[in-house]
Amino acid sequence: MKQIFLAFIVFVFFVNDYKFYGQTTVLPEVQNLKTQFPDSKQVMLEKSEHLNIAYQAGEWDIWSKINEKTIYLSNQQRYAQQSVYLSGFDEITQLEAKTLVPVKKGKKTEYQEFPVEKIETKDVMMGNIFYSDYKEKKFSFPALQEGATTHLTYVQKTKEPHFLSAYYFSNYGTPVVSSVYSVSFPQNIEVSYVMLGENTDKIKFEKTQANGIFTYTWSANNIEQPLPEDNSPSRSYYAPHVVVYIGKLTTDNQEQRILGNTADLYKWYYSLIQHINQQPDENIIQLVNQLTATALTDTEKVRNIYLWVQQNIKYVAFEDGLGGFVPREASDVFAKKYGDCKDMSSILVKMLHAAGLPGYYTWIGSRDKPYSYKQVPTPVVDNHMIATTKLNGEWVFLDATGEYQPFGLPTSMIQGKEAMIGIDNNHFEIVVVPQAPPSYSAETENLTFTINNRSITGSGKIAYTGYKKVFANYDKLKADAAGKSNRFYIEYLRKGSNKFEPQNVQATSFKDNNLPQLTIHYDFTVPDYVTQTNNRLYVNLHLNQKYRQSAIDIKERKLDKTVEYQYTENFTYTLLIPDGYKVEYLPPAMQYADEEFGFTANYTQNQNSVSLNLNLYINHLLLKRNRFEEWNKFIDALNEAYQEVVVLVKDN
Repeated sequence: MKQIFLAFIVFVFFVNDYKFYGQTTVLPEVQNLKTQFPDSKQVMLEKSEHLNIAYQAGEWDIWSKINEKTIYLSNQQRYAQQSVYLSGFDEITQLEAKTLVPVKKGKKTEYQEFPVEKIETKDVMMGNIFYSDYKEKKFSFPALQEGATTHLTYVQKTKEPHFLSAYYFSNYGTPVVSSVYSVSFPQNIEVSYVMLGENTDKIKFEKTQANGIFTYTWSANNIEQPLPEDNSPSRSYYAPHVVVYIGKLTTDNQEQRILGNTADLYKWYYSLIQHINQQPDENIIQLVNQLTATALTDTEKVRNIYLWVQQNIKYVAFEDGLGGFVPREASDVFAKKYGDCKDMSSILVKMLHAAGLPGYYTWIGSRDKPYSYKQVPTPVVDNHMIATTKLNGEWVFLDATGEYQPFGLPTSMIQGKEAMIGIDNNHFEIVVVPQAPPSYSAETENLTFTINNRSITGSGKIAYTGYKKVFANYDKLKADAAGKSNRFYIEYLRKGSNKFEPQNVQATSFKDNNLPQLTIHYDFTVPDYVTQTNNRLYVNLHLNQKYRQSAIDIKERKLDKTVEYQYTENFTYTLLIPDGYKVEYLPPAMQYADEEFGFTANYTQNQNSVSLNLNLYINHLLLKRNRFEEWNKFIDALNEAYQEVVVLVKDN
């Protein structure tokens, strides 16, 4: 009875909420869109934004009118919840949202309108940001059934002329039939733009002028953007988009430069930091004197300062208006013992200066940003700040947000990126952060094992350097926090099969940034590993086959594949030959060599043992789609090597 009553309530709610006055119908265009986009649940019919830039009565008047119209190809109420996001630099007004449902009345089709009546404004909680001024206007579209169309319009006012957002012609996972972006501005304002992403040749451009107002319009049809995939680059790499920026403003024959070029961007950036850390701080001076008292070289002084900031200033991210761009005073950071990337840069620069060493604020984009400063001279180009110094004529990049980052090694997320180093009020340098070669991040393992019936037992030593060491520390930290420390060692040390049992694990130099190498010693057992038939033993020395399932599905994968860092792996596994046996078959050497990846597998035999040495290298940070086939050949060759076994026969 209770279930029947509950069902009645749901039915009444449905009818009262939507109030259909006729029979819903499916339009022919829905079937056409299903045929055109068979993998899509909805299609955005219209996506448009008009940006208006003006300067009146000594103030900027910058606003955008956004319009989105989406049709649903099936019942999609689970996608009803939507959000419009804004920061402290934005203001959202005139937000209207509604659903139109086609209803058949006789031979005619009319549309019944269901407006969104409740819109909530909430703070946006981001996992790695302690405080953010980002907010969302949250609402739900009603009646999202097959054939229904949603309409969303709003006006976004931008308060800061340096912060014009990029416009993406596509939409995540949803095809866009018509995408139009336009910008209007008077002749006394200079506006520039840059087209980015792939397939920009499909974007049509038109320039018009009327009554002293210029209008640039970009339009595209039938744009599709794949959903993010595992280890895929950000959509900025491939999705077609345009970045518009204000070059300069001319009023009363006076010119005000905004973002015409890289120098303009730097001038504005420098204005945000030029008044920081102007007063001496005795506590910081005393600390620096202690840290550098016994240092014999400038390199040692910088290392001691960097390590202190790493170990004593906790990274806590803040995004609050211009506070997201202006570093806090080093004295405040020192007192509170926490800060974001800008704050860590602030105290590093202050401490370097206190030691009589060069120290510079440095702006940089992570690898999610595929832009150069010359190409995109706007704040869109970067999202991070570090400190930089110069030692022995070489730039050294100091990113203390990397808690386990060894001195001298840039964090992996800024490898290969341009850094804007602020020298003084008028001078800066653009320097490319080097990529650490594969040999710098090495995983080296040596183990020896014996056969006991069909099980193997042995002991091993594994060592990690560079980024391998850094990320092992992070993985261990996560495991400890989740109460899964034992699981960490099982996953990192696993050999042979899921029956792998580690024992007597001893690790050194976890969380110690002074030591270049993390080392783990262990004993282990793998039951039922050896195959035995008659008088022969079959032993696969490839105890680590981590790449067995690493082939890329070329038919399914649509995006390039990123790698966190380049690395090498060198495994030497030695089997002690049991008494009464000798080697009947030793596999041949195998290899695969490519500029971006490869391996060698070699076997050697001594009087009482046989060894496998597998050396593998990954020499790329981004694997392009046109390289997937070659990668699969590499994995095929490696899998072929994995299948080779050593055959031992009884010695009669």
